[in-house]
Amino acid sequence: MAMSKRCIPYTPRNRELKDTVFALITTAGVQLRDQEPFDIEGDNSWRLIPGDVQANQLMVIHEHYDHRDADLDSNVVFPIDRLRELADEGIIKGVSDKHLGFMGYTQQFRDLYERAAPEMAKIILRSKADGVILTAGCPLCHRVVVAIQREIEMVGIPTVLITVAPDQSQQAGPPRALAPVHFKLGNSLGGPHQSDLQRKVLLDALRRWEAREEPGHLWEIAYPDYDSSQWQPIELREG
Repeated sequence: MAMSKRCIPYTPRNRELKDTVFALITTAGVQLRDQEPFDIEGDNSWRLIPGDVQANQLMVIHEHYDHRDADLDSNVVFPIDRLRELADEGIIKGVSDKHLGFMGYTQQFRDLYERAAPEMAKIILRSKADGVILTAGCPLCHRVVVAIQREIEMVGIPTVLITVAPDQSQQAGPPRALAPVHFKLGNSLGGPHQSDLQRKVLLDALRRWEAREEPGHLWEIAYPDYDSSQWQPIELREG
């Protein structure tokens, strides 16, 4: 049974950025290299990613979007380095002890809504996180991630989604979202090693998290520094 989109779950933030610890959740298939690989045919399991993870310990298992850029720099879909930099600068309080990776390609929607997404929300509730930033991979992943986002809002933690497939995400009713204009799938925060651009996108997502606006309002922002023509798509499986 799908969650109703008419009433968007929404937790008002009661902390300033400088007092907030953030966790990352992605449906882009990010996991530790030594964890069991996701089932590319469909998977409702998640991978717990420790707070002290290093970017070079991560890999992507997904065949439904072009993740070559994430293979070069996981920060394009899982901005752990950029988040730590903001913590070091005092812009946010810190980085959570727990993050979550999910593949986001599934046909088991009832299980997603009734088991997987609520259990993921409970993990975050039991972590040090006061806020959550979410990203996604394939088009379907951009709907699935909203199911997880909504569950986290329902347990009382404010979230923000960075979506590069806003039409897909909006169908599911995200509480808060930022859409970088014309970014392609697999480049949620820009291109590999574009740390300045990744930082801009992350800061804008945090501004959206911070803004006291009605639930469901999506910010669309263009970034002149991003040129998607630098990265050519490859033939992918449908999804």
